[in-house]
Amino acid sequence: MSQIEFVESLVKPLVQSGVYKDEASALKAIVIDYIDRKKTEYDDIISRFEKKYKRDFKTFTKDIANRATVEIEDDWMEWKGAIEMRKG
Repeated sequence: MSQIEFVESLVKPLVQSGVYKDEASALKAIVIDYIDRKKTEYDDIISRFEKKYKRDFKTFTKDIANRATVEIEDDWMEWKGAIEMRKG
């Protein structure tokens, strides 16, 4: 089964049941929903670290320069990743 056939097999029941008018609109809606969920996930991560460290990422980065622990570096990397992905 090709990738196109696989995707069509996933969205076809949604079209047949009348949830979406056609496969293109079904796929578009699914992708938009996925992106919205990921943005929310990244926002939650960013918010969690802002609350944990009581500052924004830029200030946090300056404050930990040359004195971060492994745990803080791990948090920094996850926080940075969420910011970068949120921009994407």
